[in-house]
Parts: sequence; C-alpha cells; structure tokens
Amino acid sequence: MERARPLTRRLVGGAPCLDFANSVDWDGDGRERPADTDVFIAAAELAIWGARLGLAPATVPLPVHGRELSAARSLRRAIHGVFAAIANHRAPTGDSVAQLEADYAEAIAAARLTADADGWQLNWAEDDPRRIRFAVAVSALDLLRDDKQLARVRICPGNNCGWLFLDTTGRRRWCSMEVCGSRAKMRRLYERQRQSRDASKVEPRR
Repeated sequence: MERARPLTRRLVGGAPCLDFANSVDWDGDGRERPADTDVFIAAAELAIWGARLGLAPATVPLPVHGRELSAARSLRRAIHGVFAAIANHRAPTGDSVAQLEADYAEAIAAARLTADADGWQLNWAEDDPRRIRFAVAVSALDLLRDDKQLARVRICPGNNCGWLFLDTTGRRRWCSMEVCGSRAKMRRLYERQRQSRDASKVEPRR
C-alpha cells in the first residue's frame, strides 16, 4: 500500500490544528496507526505540508530537522488527545494539556505581531523551522477559546480512523462520506447479506 503524502492528504478538519492531528490515522484507543498512514516520515515532509496550508513560505523550503519533526509529532499526539477527549465529552489528560501549553508558550515567546490584509496576526521568521508547529499550537488554542466552534468538534467513528473535524452543519458524521462513510455502508450491506444467507440456510420446522 502506498503511504500517505503531504500533498495528497485530505484536508477535512476545518481548522489547521485538526488537519495537523489528521496527518496520521488513529486506532480506537487513540494510538497512532502504522507508518504508511503517517504524512510526516521525513522532516522535509513537515515543511511541504506547512507550505500547502500556508503556514510556511512556499518559495523557500523550511530547514526542518529531525529534532523539530519529533517535537511536531509530540504536539500532534497532544492535539489529538485533547480534542478527541473533548469530542467524546471527556476531560483531556494532564500530559496532553501540558504539552499543548508548552508549545503555545514557546510560540508566543518567539512571535512577532504583524499586520496584513486580514488584520493583525502572530508571525514568525520565514526561516524558523518551528513556525509550522507554532502556528498549529496557536490554532489549537484559538479553537479551545471559541466555545461555539469547540462544541462542533467531532471524531470520526470510522474503523481505525480517529480523524477530527468541525461539524459546521450539525449533520456531519464522517470525516469523509466518500471514504469512511462509504466503507460503513459497505460493511452494513455485507452484514445484511450475511444475515440473509444465514437465514436461508435454516431449515423450516416440520
């Protein structure tokens, strides 16, 4: 199976921090699934993903190193842990919250406040390899502070998916109807067909 890539990964989260958490698949216990589902195997792939989402300059590749990739993965686990717990109406673990706090504090300490066409924004040096992780941490805190948006965070119930997304319509169940929704329909169809076959094998009472 060809593994996931930063330029082809579906972006269905509705917020940068949720798409960041969705850069790998998760099992039902909140553990990362095998490496072929991980977008960030090499450090350069983090830079490619960041440029795709506008979190890093697209013209000059960020000099992301292995240490920063490890830090980004730690933040990814923390973000998934926090928002998956919230989506399931549970309190996040202290470790996940502490990791998010630490990355956010580091991001704020390194940030500059700049103005652009969209207003005032936190920004970081274009060549700072941490800027993707910093932007994601700020996105996560922004979402946590927005009660209305936070109440719309959902976790996909698809088999071994665990992706997070914002349900902006109030009717969305799956991360993607074309993928997890379609797979669930196929499983239900198979189960109905199996039950029908089993019923046809039962001999009528005499």
